[in-house]
Amino acid sequence: MRPVAAESLQVIYDDGKFGYINPEGDVVIPPSYEIAYIFRDGLAPVRVDGQWGYIDSTGVFVIEPQYRQVTPFKQGFARAHVGDRQIYLRKDGTRLGSLMVDFGYHFSEGQAFVALDGKYGTIDTTGTFAIEPQYDQGYFFSHGLGLVKVDDRYGYIDRKGDVVVPPVYVEADNFWGSRARVKVDGLWGFIDTTGAMVVEPGFEDAWSFIEELARVRKDGLWGFIDTSGALVVPYRYEVAENFSGGYARVSNRRKWGFIDKKGTEVVPIVYNEVKPFGNGLAPVRSGVRWGYVDTNGTMVIEPRFVQAESFYKGLAKVSLKGSQAYIDADGNIVWSEKPLE
Repeated sequence: MRPVAAESLQVIYDDGKFGYINPEGDVVIPPSYEIAYIFRDGLAPVRVDGQWGYIDSTGVFVIEPQYRQVTPFKQGFARAHVGDRQIYLRKDGTRLGSLMVDFGYHFSEGQAFVALDGKYGTIDTTGTFAIEPQYDQGYFFSHGLGLVKVDDRYGYIDRKGDVVVPPVYVEADNFWGSRARVKVDGLWGFIDTTGAMVVEPGFEDAWSFIEELARVRKDGLWGFIDTSGALVVPYRYEVAENFSGGYARVSNRRKWGFIDKKGTEVVPIVYNEVKPFGNGLAPVRSGVRWGYVDTNGTMVIEPRFVQAESFYKGLAKVSLKGSQAYIDADGNIVWSEKPLE
């Protein structure tokens, strides 16, 4: 079987089994798995006879099925369950160190937070402790800082374990970009990586900065601010989602559309439901059927699908006439579970 780019493969379901197709719709890994997920870091987790392993893009097992539960690979490592504990795996299937933890997160900036006997610390890429377990909770590193919880308060440490922002916040989030959201006296604001409050608490609700903009709510309506706290999109939406690929989903009166980063409504708020843009197209539901619009709001694939997902690597998964199928950017069906003629 010829090798193909692993991350371009899509999961298909046929006759009770999962397999993979390439962007042209050709079956490159025949359906033979009980469960299969998309490729990450060149490998995909699949289940056979109740056990999980990992395959490469040719369908060859790189790590034989032997685990009751696993995670996808990320930054070269994955986690697998052994009994009621977790271990870390390298991509060649070898175990990272001898440590077995109660719970672990994926690696970020060279370390992973793990729980052992009720306390969180971090391990490095050799599988040894970089920061001994001492926190009530630990999450990820971003911009050199990791979010930790101590006595029901959140703060931030560096990769040496030194406290950079003391644990004083009742609620907080990881750094996304150069900002992290924190809650003070019931209102949300944002700190920078020194711990300075750069956007004063004043929001009923707020989400992290995604693509340099954060959605925030005042007086029951959502808008977007930039990293300085300046209002870029006025408070005028009943619901708003994070930006993705330069566009954000917004809703008023139970109808949905899209705005760009200037706040321009590029897709009118007239649809029953919408999903994020992928490859320049977004699924939108008009009535009971789904179609696809472009970034100008033009319907380029007419609504005819019962279900539709966002485009990924050139293909989108849809449901039509009781069959799962994949379409290309022109709306052509490149693969279907059942004949659709």
